[in-house]
Amino acid sequence: MTWQSVQAEVLARIRNGQWKPGELIPTEVELAAEFGCARATINRALTSLASTGLLERRRKVGTRVAAHPPRQSTLPKTWLRDEIEARGHQYRYRLISLRNGIAPVDVARQMMLPAGSTLIEVRSDFTASGTPYCVEEFWLNPEAVPAPGQSDLAETCAFEWLADNVAMNRGAIDVSATNTGTVDPFVGQTLSLAPGAAILLVQRTIWSGALTVGLSRQYFREGHKLSALF
Repeated sequence: MTWQSVQAEVLARIRNGQWKPGELIPTEVELAAEFGCARATINRALTSLASTGLLERRRKVGTRVAAHPPRQSTLPKTWLRDEIEARGHQYRYRLISLRNGIAPVDVARQMMLPAGSTLIEVRSDFTASGTPYCVEEFWLNPEAVPAPGQSDLAETCAFEWLADNVAMNRGAIDVSATNTGTVDPFVGQTLSLAPGAAILLVQRTIWSGALTVGLSRQYFREGHKLSALF
């Protein structure tokens, strides 16, 4: 049994309520015996889930399902709009495409969903006084959110729509540098970038309880400054 399949089984038990928030789960030794695999395999699966905040691990205490009381996100739902307007520019959002499709392998893995899962993919872009500012790819989990229509996202970006329709209670953010050669060509074209130009990638994974609600990847031109309050 691979660590990914162990992770999927643990996640399934949390989602179906077999293991409840705040409850200790079986030890690594017990799980290794149940699944017929090495303890190291169990450790890797649980460590991966702990990195998302879904599990809490304490030495000599054990591993328990994290208790996440419902709460509103502290991130303003109009943060991108606010960021552009705070710089004295005119904000504009445009929906490029909305479709259902098979999740890319890396997206399914990041969202802890089975390979081949069908997701709702939203592509959009943002401009600041007519200048390309951000391109966004947003994958939504249809098992966790109501399916938005074209009219829902005609004037409202995916995150703003999500904040109004789903109780999000935690998330993770990753920031990295990339370039036009490693992303979909539409990103560089929409941002009006030359081949090989640098891009700042901001990735957000959003959760509601044990369900991954969505994953967004926002691409910014070289020189973009990311600011956040904690």
